[in-house]
Amino acid sequence: MKRIITCSILLSSTMIGLGQFKNDNVLYKTIYPENLCNELQVSKGYLLLDVRSKGEYSDTSSSPVYNLGHLQDAMNIDVGELGKKLLEISAYKNKPVYVYCSHSQRSRRASKMLADSGFTNIINVNGGVTAIRQLPEENCLNNFLVTNVSYKIIAAMALCKKLTGNTGKLFLLDVRSDSAFRHIDLAANVNALGTFKNSINIPLASLKKRIAEIPVDKEIIVMDLFGADAAQAAVILAENKYQHISILLEGVSRMHYGDSRELTCLKSNYISPVKYHLISSVDFKRFIDKNPDYLSLDIRSPEEFANKHKDYWKNIGHLVNAINIPVDQLAGNISSIEKLKNKPVIIYAFSGSKEAHEAAIILMNKGFTNVNVLTGGLFNIRWTAGNVHGYAQLGKLVVDVPAQNL
Repeated sequence: MKRIITCSILLSSTMIGLGQFKNDNVLYKTIYPENLCNELQVSKGYLLLDVRSKGEYSDTSSSPVYNLGHLQDAMNIDVGELGKKLLEISAYKNKPVYVYCSHSQRSRRASKMLADSGFTNIINVNGGVTAIRQLPEENCLNNFLVTNVSYKIIAAMALCKKLTGNTGKLFLLDVRSDSAFRHIDLAANVNALGTFKNSINIPLASLKKRIAEIPVDKEIIVMDLFGADAAQAAVILAENKYQHISILLEGVSRMHYGDSRELTCLKSNYISPVKYHLISSVDFKRFIDKNPDYLSLDIRSPEEFANKHKDYWKNIGHLVNAINIPVDQLAGNISSIEKLKNKPVIIYAFSGSKEAHEAAIILMNKGFTNVNVLTGGLFNIRWTAGNVHGYAQLGKLVVDVPAQNL
């Protein structure tokens, strides 16, 4: 199964770690989660190093979405404290040190720090705990994962599997706001995320008052946009003695970061509110193989496109052969691309922001017939290339990346 991350969750904690992919398999080695368990079984005298915060490690983070459990017997040293605590792990200087975090950006910073400090056998775990959470049940690494939360965390593939079974035993609880559930929010990216058939919307803000509407004799699958509200809702349900609770890992948005060929429930159980298409980084590779003559439309500012933005982390190049028309200038510049209205169009921004969806709406209203938004934007293309097995070639589609952000 392919694993793609949701940028809305990832970006908040990784901006200072963008320039790390260039060190992969140079300063340190990398490993994909699906291979980690087998390697641990033959590795001798290794250290599992969790560089997340203490709250994330112990599942007591003030942001419940980050309470994902940890690997058994892992040592926890926050990446921000690692430089001052190197002596605590000096015995492992020449032994295998497997480093992980939530999404494999902080772990890259930590791995570089260890390499620069003379550690000789460092292995970064690509994708972090969120990727581990998406492993199939039969992968033995699941036996290493321990958690203190009172609910289960299921990935998109697991949800699809449940929806192909006896759905009469399920209660799909969607806790996003009423405006988001009805697709009348002010943010176009929020309105683009659809709903699952037979799901019941009880916004998180109303959950305690309406909790009697939730059956106690069914498995409750809690979902939202990005995962944070669902985690809070699950805590409330557990406090009210509900026992069979699962949350969808990083929400409905993450459903659009995976491989559509595997997520069959998106065709049978999901209702899309938009007429344009959402394309994941994985699907994008197949898209361009099938449609080599497409328009790549970069709707960021000219400063971002030219790598001259004041925030260095926004300067990450652009897709090959992309045309830059900022979203706020798009309606007035349609004539420059109008002759291409029947070609496939890929629209992207830096990440999964609202601007790409706003651009899609503009093109649809102007008669473009094959409009696609790249979920996660340019950031996710690079993240996928660095973290998902079999997709390193995606990195070649991003050009003009400044040296500091490689």
